[in-house]
Amino acid sequence: MSTIFISHASEDKEAFVRPLVHALKHAGLKVWYDEFSLHPGDSLRRSIDRGLSECTAGLIVLSPAFFAKEWPQRELDALFTCELVGRAKLIPVWYNIDLASVVTASPLLADRFALRAEIGAEAIAIAIAERFPPLAKISGAALAQIIEQYEYPRTFAGEAQYRGCQYRFLQLNAFKEEYGQVLEEAFPISLDEEFEDFSPQAVEWLDTEVDRLRIKHRIPKDVYLTTDEPIRENHLASYMNDICEWVSGTMSVQDSTKLVHDLDLDELDEYYILLEVPNFAISGEQRMLLEQALIEIGCGYQGDYKKVSDICARLRVPNEI
Repeated sequence: MSTIFISHASEDKEAFVRPLVHALKHAGLKVWYDEFSLHPGDSLRRSIDRGLSECTAGLIVLSPAFFAKEWPQRELDALFTCELVGRAKLIPVWYNIDLASVVTASPLLADRFALRAEIGAEAIAIAIAERFPPLAKISGAALAQIIEQYEYPRTFAGEAQYRGCQYRFLQLNAFKEEYGQVLEEAFPISLDEEFEDFSPQAVEWLDTEVDRLRIKHRIPKDVYLTTDEPIRENHLASYMNDICEWVSGTMSVQDSTKLVHDLDLDELDEYYILLEVPNFAISGEQRMLLEQALIEIGCGYQGDYKKVSDICARLRVPNEI
């Protein structure tokens, strides 16, 4: 599984880095990026050492804010060293910066091919996914068999499928809720982008807590998991009703599409919740077909599940998916 580490300045997080992270996830890539800011001195070194140790590529978001951090040259040298020893491939992304500014700050970075933020987060994510394609951990035939279970659900089978979707939705929500409590109890002061006393020991401890909560709630390793806010009670009933209708196959195309996209936008693993297939267990080619399948299952009765059957047939084609 390809994992992308993103080095960035906190000032660029809201406008560019978070949308980029979301696009990379949607392309099937695991992403490691410091949810807290990368600070001058050894905090950049610690973050890079930790992130790049298991990553396939390091994305460096170059911007005026990035270079204004005045990180020492030895730390930028460390990035190049990681590449030289084969730990990770470095890919610069230019954000609100021109060639002259990059040359002034770092001629070595200016000399290599870079992606431009102007092309958009989705285009950048597609380019990186093509270079580091996610590999399938489950066969196309097995995926087709899973999808076919949702065609013409009978009363009790449909109820079981709905309860399964509901349970997985609540699993992810419970994880987010408890992780928020862990943060609040351990760090009573606000953890914003300017929190400069967040030690590497604290980061390591939080990683341990993530693993503990994943195990506690029986969430498989390849599920896309974030630590943002859970879905609150006032939106929970709406989601449950939509999921129930999705399982029955009686939604409109528009409503089914909206449900799938809403789960994605709320940083919930839609493939895991609806099909029990973890996000990072599927390849890029499978991903495109599965997204279509999720939508077509929800409105399956309209077209007699023919489009669902067509997708299953494509998934079963040997040596293609």
